[in-house]
Amino acid sequence: MYTYDQLSSLYDFLLHTGEGNLKKMLVDDNLSEHHLRLLLKIVKTSSEDQFIDYLESFDFPKVKFSPNENKIREVFWQDCLVTFESRGLLSKAAASAPAAA
Repeated sequence: MYTYDQLSSLYDFLLHTGEGNLKKMLVDDNLSEHHLRLLLKIVKTSSEDQFIDYLESFDFPKVKFSPNENKIREVFWQDCLVTFESRGLLSKAAASAPAAA
């Protein structure tokens, strides 16, 4: 679906970009401030490989969730992926075309 390099770059971007700038860039009708807080909690408590595993399996680290974060857990990763794609942070990897004979 997404390449390891794309997910690695996304992790680095989220880890090293200030929260205020991420809020301006990512928060909209689809991705709320609660999404962003949970996303940053995951990024800050996870290694790059763990973050990628969580994203690919739609799972979460063992962290305490606020009531608002609990409400969005079911759709959290889907909402994040839609926003990441719409902002150009991720793009679905094209399937390799068969080699011409």
